[in-house]
Amino acid sequence: MEEAASTELSPPRPLESDTVALPGRDLAEELHETEYPALVRFLLFHGASWNEAQDAAQDAFTQMCAPGVSIRYPKAWLRTVAWRSWVAQQVRLEDSCAEPPEPRVLVRWQTPAHAAELGEEARRVTALLLGLPAKQRAAMAWHLDGFTTQESARAMGTTQAAVRQNLARARAALRAGLGLAGGVGDVHEGRR
Repeated sequence: MEEAASTELSPPRPLESDTVALPGRDLAEELHETEYPALVRFLLFHGASWNEAQDAAQDAFTQMCAPGVSIRYPKAWLRTVAWRSWVAQQVRLEDSCAEPPEPRVLVRWQTPAHAAELGEEARRVTALLLGLPAKQRAAMAWHLDGFTTQESARAMGTTQAAVRQNLARARAALRAGLGLAGGVGDVHEGRR
């Protein structure tokens, strides 16, 4: 029992190791089957509709296959490019010089199969996640995909402290929305 508790408290291992940049086309062929569904889910947690998430995920894999592209952190690269593709879908031509808009967030992405699998509690959690401010939602989306705060910060172009702060705020908002008191998650906030 003590051994299980100590592994829960240990710092997470990086999702992607520091490697040499590899050709994008080779990576796309290797990663498409496993990463495409995870990439769509990542975008759904940002507030994309099912169709927007699929389009942006496919666009990321298409860009990965462009000639001359080599990538060092492919999972983070895919999420960053897919997120940018989704945001670009939200910008109208007349707004192209303005700041990117706060994406509209609605719980509207369930496919029939997903809706059948999603219980009432999962619907509540999803609605709460989508109601978070954009930075908190982004930090939580990276976290839920298994990235460390260091990896998330690098991919999001921010500091680890900012990622930890947004994760803490997101967790607090989720706990409050679910009517839960502080719990085990608080222990991990300082370590991630």
